[in-house]
Amino acid sequence: MWVQTHDFTPEQLERFRVLQRQVYATLQEVADTLEPGVTEQTVAHRIHRALGRQGARTYFHVPVALFGERSAYPGEFGAFGALPTERVLRDEDAVILDAAPLFDGFMIDCSYAVPRAGADRGVFAEADELLSRCRALILERAEQRANMRAAAREVDAMIVAAGFENCHKKHIGQVLAHRITRSAAGWLGSRRVWGLSPLPVGYFLANGLLAGRGRAELTPNWNHTRQSDCAMQPGLWAVEPHVARGATGAKFEEILVVTGERAYYLDDDLPHHRRWSG
Repeated sequence: MWVQTHDFTPEQLERFRVLQRQVYATLQEVADTLEPGVTEQTVAHRIHRALGRQGARTYFHVPVALFGERSAYPGEFGAFGALPTERVLRDEDAVILDAAPLFDGFMIDCSYAVPRAGADRGVFAEADELLSRCRALILERAEQRANMRAAAREVDAMIVAAGFENCHKKHIGQVLAHRITRSAAGWLGSRRVWGLSPLPVGYFLANGLLAGRGRAELTPNWNHTRQSDCAMQPGLWAVEPHVARGATGAKFEEILVVTGERAYYLDDDLPHHRRWSG
């Protein structure tokens, strides 16, 4: 099996859990280095270097830093609009950091909305509370084995009802969530194309096409379209609701486990959980 998407062993799940915590810790450490005047590209390079020291050699997507209005995916914001730019950080800016490294084939994808003192804390607090409700609703629908398309639309409606914009519809694949995979070792598993790992990227491209042509059960992307018009599929899902109001965007991204018997989040002690419970 070149790309594993389900039936993970307890040992593999523990490896995913440990790595997810490690990547979140790295994003927090980089967030602590933020200073006015630094650029998105510089911060993205800091994430890249830190993960490289930990053994990451390939990525599902390159590290991302979004400052100010860019954290809110303004306007049409194309599929590649999140790539880091020379946008300079200002005191009042919201910040989102995102990284998706692979460690020996284990894909991890984490997003950290930085609770900065200078940003609009009122909007950030509202967004944070909304994200906690999105997380709970997603788990509830996964436990019910709900239709994935209907569940995504229900999350969308919750976001709009709270007075926020849904930004994950502007993500590549319009994803509320996407599959997390483990790639096989060997020559192809260690290759890089523009820094990306060809195995998971190829899997997503091929199965995304099949899902869009009537094979929704193969979808690697959980969204509001017919590509996800099927019952909840087993495997690991990187859940990433992204909301915004004005120039303040916020999100999280963490692994949801779906088996034949149950659904649960892989970890309940990540930075955003601690913020919500504090």
